[in-house]
Amino acid sequence: MSQVKQHYINLYKEYHSSAEGRYPGNSFGNGYSHISELIEQTSAKRVLDYGCGKGTQYTKLQLHKKWNIGMPVLYDPGVPAFEKLPTGPFDGIYSTDVMEHIPESVIPSIFSWIFANATKFVFLGICTRPAIAVLPNGENAHCTVKSIDWWKDKIEQHNVNKVYTHLKCYGDSNGYKVLNWLAKS
Repeated sequence: MSQVKQHYINLYKEYHSSAEGRYPGNSFGNGYSHISELIEQTSAKRVLDYGCGKGTQYTKLQLHKKWNIGMPVLYDPGVPAFEKLPTGPFDGIYSTDVMEHIPESVIPSIFSWIFANATKFVFLGICTRPAIAVLPNGENAHCTVKSIDWWKDKIEQHNVNKVYTHLKCYGDSNGYKVLNWLAKS
């Protein structure tokens, strides 16, 4: 693991542990309806929430119950209960309000992993403005604030399997893009 990646994981572990209510899993609303549609459209059964926070969207709110697929696999390297990167493949991988928290130099390896482990769909909900939150070292929690076109280009570079992908950006560069529809329809 790169030193940069480990540095940020350590910052997020500290940030998560410093207050019970931080990153509980409440940013899921930024893509819930789209993720629900993708699960239905693709008949996905095994899905991964990449960057699930503390997972309260499932453990308390039970948002996954409408999907009729059981509990999603949960991954968040900043939360001890979910810090182990799971083994794929997955029918679908989704991530909401996560990618902007990952250093730009680490994005290629993350995208390569995601697109190598998703077989039916990927959904990425990404904020495109600085965060309100500040990390323990004083940095803004959103370390990779880029336009929707920048994110689309990164997806296209790393989505070598042409996985059906939805990109939703909100903040200073809003938009919704569907990539590789024909590849999976």
